[in-house]
Amino acid sequence: MAKKNADAIDKRKKRRLNKRLLRFAVLLLIASFCVFLYMERSSWISGVGNRIESIRQNDGVLADGNFPLHISGNGEYQAQILDDHLAILNNSYLYLYSIQGDSTDTRQVAYTNAILKSSGGYALCFENGGIGFRVDKVSDAVYEKEAEDLIITGAVSSDGYVALITESSTYSCSLYIYDASGKKIYTRNCVERVNEVSFQSDGKGCVFVQLDAEDGEVISGLRSIRIDEEDTIWETPSISTLCLNTSYTQDGRICVIGDSMCAYYNEKGQMESMYTYSGSLVSYHAENGRAAVLVYSDETRETNLILFDETAEAPVEVAVNNTASYVQVEEGIAYLMSNDNVVSYSFEGKAIATVGLENAYERFLKQADYLFLLSYDQIDRVNFNQ
Repeated sequence: MAKKNADAIDKRKKRRLNKRLLRFAVLLLIASFCVFLYMERSSWISGVGNRIESIRQNDGVLADGNFPLHISGNGEYQAQILDDHLAILNNSYLYLYSIQGDSTDTRQVAYTNAILKSSGGYALCFENGGIGFRVDKVSDAVYEKEAEDLIITGAVSSDGYVALITESSTYSCSLYIYDASGKKIYTRNCVERVNEVSFQSDGKGCVFVQLDAEDGEVISGLRSIRIDEEDTIWETPSISTLCLNTSYTQDGRICVIGDSMCAYYNEKGQMESMYTYSGSLVSYHAENGRAAVLVYSDETRETNLILFDETAEAPVEVAVNNTASYVQVEEGIAYLMSNDNVVSYSFEGKAIATVGLENAYERFLKQADYLFLLSYDQIDRVNFNQ
């Protein structure tokens, strides 16, 4: 009996000793790790610093002098970049400003429910639901004309070609194309409704979107034409989305942004790739076939910026602030506006530069190294360098 008691005591002593050794080993491991961090502190602090410094921080100081530009009326103005100027359509007038905010011209635009669009050095103003339209450059008004029927929508190319979609008494709508002097050079009557037109780089061809309905859902198809050919170049099968924007890539392929997906077609009208969003579309923009879409997921309650670098095969997704509300693509860079900043991203998903915002803005326009910040009744300007 005494021997059994002695053996039990020895076992308890061994267990206590093992526990002490284990605690000592753990403490020794923690101490060694702390020593390692201390010895390597210069390298990991430098690493964090490099990551922060790699995102350029603009100072966010708003321009003074002529800025802000104050907008009269009810806040329903429109603004576009026109060459190296800012064009503002408001209260039946087209106002032109230099990037320094100097007023350079004021032109009367006597349209009800006027729409302003621009490309390069040309601006198109047309009367939505009316027949009047005009083309302007910074230097002067190019021409003003009347359409064949009530205008639904329109587009202008960087070399002054204009496409108008109008109502029609015998078809769903009609497409008219005018050259840079205002001469009508192409007419097509369309069986389906058309809501979007994009010009090819030479201005002498375009792709337009045809809308229809199937099983209660909107479907969209593309049709490609050349103004010097009567027959359609190609036409695509319809896809189950409401097409909102189209954009040509540099090599003649087509990017399509829909309300539920983004797709790319080759120069023969064959679909190359497609990506379906898992959420609601918040904002979108495309330029030269590069597209950026902002999507909010009700399921995860997260907002993602999705970047398509001329293909929808493997887009880059970046988790962003839920206050993000507006995105724009300019010269191969995506610019994202949230409540308190604008951040630029490469199409690899890397944040490049940012600027803080103290006020609330609805959207912005990028020109050179400036952002024009648009709010309800004024326009501010802030520096933005990459």
